[in-house]
Amino acid sequence: MSVTGVRLVVLCLGLLALPALAADKSVAPYLAAVEPKPTPPHFAAIVGKPLSLLAAAIGQKPKDTNRDPHRAAHQPPHAVAATEKPKAAPQVAAAAETPPAQLSEAELAAKGLQLFNDASLSGGSKASCATCHFSTGHTNNKTYVGLDVVADGDPNGRNTPTLWGVGERSVFGWTGQAATLEDSIRGIIVNRMKGPEPSKETLAALVAYVRTLKYPANWQLKEDGSPTADASAAVKRGYELYLNDGGCGTCHQLTSFDKKSRDDIGTGGKFKVPALRAVASTAPYFHDGRTASLREAVKMMWEVYAKKMESRQPTDAELDDLTAYVGAL
Repeated sequence: MSVTGVRLVVLCLGLLALPALAADKSVAPYLAAVEPKPTPPHFAAIVGKPLSLLAAAIGQKPKDTNRDPHRAAHQPPHAVAATEKPKAAPQVAAAAETPPAQLSEAELAAKGLQLFNDASLSGGSKASCATCHFSTGHTNNKTYVGLDVVADGDPNGRNTPTLWGVGERSVFGWTGQAATLEDSIRGIIVNRMKGPEPSKETLAALVAYVRTLKYPANWQLKEDGSPTADASAAVKRGYELYLNDGGCGTCHQLTSFDKKSRDDIGTGGKFKVPALRAVASTAPYFHDGRTASLREAVKMMWEVYAKKMESRQPTDAELDDLTAYVGAL
């Protein structure tokens, strides 16, 4: 049916209904209570409310004259379903990152040994830690100013100490400037070797390695430094002199055989008391390497103590015995 025909039918029905509604006013309240169904905007614009009621009654849908019949077929899927909410993309759980494996002490020390021999830690790759301490951590028995070897006894020189037993020291460096082993190693790399700032990982590995460097055992001494029953008579006598008349134990305290404080013994300033373990193989002696023989060093220190305490000087036999004991450390 055309739109014009629909209009005529609706108009006729409306005219027929008016007398009945006017005659029976009791129907009005019920009509007012009934809410009309929502009408599509395009029908209301064409024929008004009566046409919408008729269309609903006969089950016909009004034709959308503004719609292109070919348009929907060419619309993309997202345009047809524009009113639908887009589905959220499925959430994919991120893979958990695996933290780096923690190195064992043995693995860390092995890495430290490699770094100990790595010249790239120094400026211009001129030297490694092993240049002065060998790979065993012992001393090369030379005196240095920076990385330059100088004559023993040079007032600006520093005698290379052994790193054996370094983990047992109280403070570090000839002037006791480093409170920890980490600080000492960093200072050597940056200040003496003129190398770049080492990472925390590098320092941790180097510290782990040097802490594995132990003093060699001596069959004549116990771990606390006292003589064994099989020790020589000279070592036993020397031990008594060490603790008493020689005064050595005042500064080189058992069982580490060093002391945290610095002392001035007349060698050009205050210096840290060095450890005496393995001292027989660490010549030359004192911070500047001024003394070549252990016996000479023992004699000098007894004289320093005697002057300070106003006590007697040693005999040659006593020097021999004390040197025998200190050499066994």
